[in-house]
Amino acid sequence: MIVIAGGDSMVWGSELRDSPHGGPGGHSRRTFPALLAGDADYVCAAYPGYSNYEIAQGLQTAIKDTAGIPIVIVCWTWPSRDKIYTSSRAIREFEQECLYRQIPYLFTCVDNCLFEVVDHSKLDMSRWYLFPPADEEHNTRTPRGFYQWAVENKYSIGPEFHPLEDAHLDAAKLIKEKFNGMVKKDY
Repeated sequence: MIVIAGGDSMVWGSELRDSPHGGPGGHSRRTFPALLAGDADYVCAAYPGYSNYEIAQGLQTAIKDTAGIPIVIVCWTWPSRDKIYTSSRAIREFEQECLYRQIPYLFTCVDNCLFEVVDHSKLDMSRWYLFPPADEEHNTRTPRGFYQWAVENKYSIGPEFHPLEDAHLDAAKLIKEKFNGMVKKDY
């Protein structure tokens, strides 16, 4: 089994102990997608600063370079890194490619502001994992993206604003049941 992860610095693992700078030199094996992959072969198609269009392009390249049918987990980034149309189009088209090629996938995001520009009614939301809202009254009561959830729940955040190991570990625990139930069932 091969797990391919796509995203930006959150999935690359910037500021985590095994990838402190987030650039060339290696991605982390302590991110929530890597933890979900467990002992499976793991391919990180993420890179710091990627836009949603670049995330989709990186994933398509990784899929083409992989023998067999991989499992894909994607943490989409802030839509402000793309033109609005580009971000929405990239996500929808990548989802359609996964469906067409029968690639098991699970999507999440760094921030739920993504749904202000991406029409989620055109996506299969049963294949998304959104994090639970924080308990405090002053926080929004809607499901959250990974970064929002980590900040609002006071997880350790690095000096360059990336959630650290404790957030990734707990995120993997939260997502694990859905990941296993939806994605690994095909294997």
